[in-house]
Formats: sequence, C-alpha cells, structure tokens
Amino acid sequence: MDTHEIGGGALVAGFLVVLLALYRDPVNGIAAATDGVATTVYFVVLPVAGLLAGVYAYTDGPYSVVPLFLLGSYLGIFGLALILGSVLGPNPVGLPLGIGVVLLSLALVALVAGVLRTTASVRSDLFRSPSN
Repeated sequence: MDTHEIGGGALVAGFLVVLLALYRDPVNGIAAATDGVATTVYFVVLPVAGLLAGVYAYTDGPYSVVPLFLLGSYLGIFGLALILGSVLGPNPVGLPLGIGVVLLSLALVALVAGVLRTTASVRSDLFRSPSN
C-alpha cells in the first residue's frame, strides 16, 4: 500500500465512523444536523466532503494532499471534541470516548500519510536533475 491509499482509506473510514456516530438514530440525527446553517455545514457537508476527499486521495488525484490535510484536521478535532466531552462530562466512560479515540487515531494516520506524501514529492523535486 502506498501513502495515498493509506491516507485516503483512513479518511474514508474516519468519516464513515463520524456518519455512523451522528446518525445512530437517523430521525434525531437529521433533525439535529439540519437545525441551522452552521450545524448543517459541520455535520452534513463536511462529513460528505471528507468521504469524497478520502476517495479522491485514495485514487491519487492531483493535489489530493490539500483536502487530505484539511479534512484530516477536521476529523482530528471532531475526535478530540468527543474525547474531551466524554472525559469532562458526567459519564466519562462510554461509546463517545471510544469513537473519539478511533477518530483521533484515523486522523493522525491520514495527516501523517499526507505529510509523508508531501515530503516525498518535495524531496524528488529537489534532487531531480535539470534537463537541458
């Protein structure tokens, strides 16, 4: 497996977990996610964009590192928010804590894969011999 496959796969898996966590109860999940413009963007548009960006990165699309980094960062923030909400909430141990740890781990894999792809690209550009 190449870094684009690993990063794209981690992003797709992470956003599938996000969608499953948000819409465990589809009626309440859709009602909460479409409550306002900001919630629609955060809980509908960004997860769908994350899935698409993961597929795009998996297929090694041009400049796929940019959405991989941006949406991987969103995935990490989402996971961190679940972890902190679980730890600081009244019931510290539970499903949201586990989901948060999984999301944060997948975000880390996606971000590291994006950084490795970028450094490999820069390294190959630096050491490429100029053609005359």
